[in-house]
Amino acid sequence: MNPAILSIACTAPDRRLTREDWMSIAQRIAPASVAPGVTARLAERSGIDARRCAGADAPDGSAFYAKDPQAGGPGTAERMRLWAAAVRPLAVRAGREALETAGVAAASITHVVTASCTGFVAPGIDQWLIEELALPRSCRRTHVGFMGCHAAVNALSVAAAFVRADPAARVLVVCAEISSAHLHYGARLDRLIANTLFADGVAAAVVAADGPGDALRFVRSDSVLMEGSVAEMAWEVGDHGFEMTLGAAVPDLLRSGVGPWVRGILAEEAIDPMAVGGWAIHPGGPRVIDAVLESLALEPRHGESSRAILRDFGNMSSATLLFIMRAMLERGIPRPWVALAFGPGIAGEALLLA
Repeated sequence: MNPAILSIACTAPDRRLTREDWMSIAQRIAPASVAPGVTARLAERSGIDARRCAGADAPDGSAFYAKDPQAGGPGTAERMRLWAAAVRPLAVRAGREALETAGVAAASITHVVTASCTGFVAPGIDQWLIEELALPRSCRRTHVGFMGCHAAVNALSVAAAFVRADPAARVLVVCAEISSAHLHYGARLDRLIANTLFADGVAAAVVAADGPGDALRFVRSDSVLMEGSVAEMAWEVGDHGFEMTLGAAVPDLLRSGVGPWVRGILAEEAIDPMAVGGWAIHPGGPRVIDAVLESLALEPRHGESSRAILRDFGNMSSATLLFIMRAMLERGIPRPWVALAFGPGIAGEALLLA
């Protein structure tokens, strides 16, 4: 039995920041030693034209990003308050839309699976959803925390496992990220790059056994920890937010490691890589998309959906893959699909969908 994804809903903070808006914020939070030309070059190379950042929704448009860069910006507690205030209404909005689009009654949901690596509070997203969407108070709750950009795969895989174990289960999945709560106020190049790439967004899905004949269905999921990569990507709790480490070798590691891994998955399912109709590649940045395409010898068109979401929304961590999958559904891209995402470790997660 292959569980079905009955719906995908996506939302983000209201204010759309253009690239010029973003560069103004990025320069404001950077130390004086970071020349405006550096910020501009990174923005031009990012592949991002617009993004949403919760802190920019303040009345003056930038109150959260006006802290003294020499002091490291807001402390972690203040950043967590921004995360909680921003993520709660977005998670509820996405969850409600996912239920309505699926035609599933809130009272029929048996499980809630949430994912976030950008904030924590208890009671958290799962209980907010139960309260505000009037889900059954007996819902079983699972949180996928601090796994990074690939956590949508983990959350969807958990939901599919619940449905396989109990075909009567109906699971609401919500991936909620306020990455901009952790903008770095220093001059380290990898953190300036992280600032340039990350943005905010929330996505939700409903997973069940039943569904229409054309429903998107799980075939399998897979994971890999890439050799020699543990120092290349990390995400740690610091005194001024969560601190990102991005190594320069990430694209090279993906270029060498993704192809053999994914071809092995497809071979076990007797699927030729050229027969895959759609590739949902998490856009860690333009070079990540390029590296995956090269590793699998894919044509540039297979990265179009990922580049479009990166261009219009930025990298929203775990929510991004669901944004891409929804866009692929809307475009009617033929199946099977492969969804790929990568996070600290470097860990890779894959979904095969039909």
